[in-house]
Amino acid sequence: MNYGETMIRQARIVTTVMIGILLCGTATAAKFYRWTDDSGVTHYTQTPPPEGVQSKEVRTLGPSSDQDAELERLKEQRQRAEAARQQQAKQQADAEQEATAPDQATEERCEQHRKNLDELRNRPVVRTTDPDTGEVITLDDEGRQKMIEQTQEALKLCP
Repeated sequence: MNYGETMIRQARIVTTVMIGILLCGTATAAKFYRWTDDSGVTHYTQTPPPEGVQSKEVRTLGPSSDQDAELERLKEQRQRAEAARQQQAKQQADAEQEATAPDQATEERCEQHRKNLDELRNRPVVRTTDPDTGEVITLDDEGRQKMIEQTQEALKLCP
């Protein structure tokens, strides 16, 4: 993992934590008091200030009506990002293998194409991962036929 990937991963973690804090903070409506002490320091408390100190009541927002949907969206977004990260890692590993042992990598790739073609022809339902979104999709007949044709073309290059 290089420095850029580490920074991206850390930024994602920080963003996720911040979103969690924000979502937790809006989970309940609460009443707060804002007041300034003799030293000029502004305080925010859930209890009224000491007697004789002027305060202003501050109301917070209640829970978001779409909070569950947003949490589900974030979960799906994380799953897509993880799937994309795994696919990128696999592609990188494949490229490294191709560079170190090209004949073996070619044979393994051809064997995978043969297995894929067999599954495309014989399985009643075929699912694949969208490379752009990481989302799992079920192939319709047109998509299946297109993948069969692509796989056959790839097999023409195999020994």
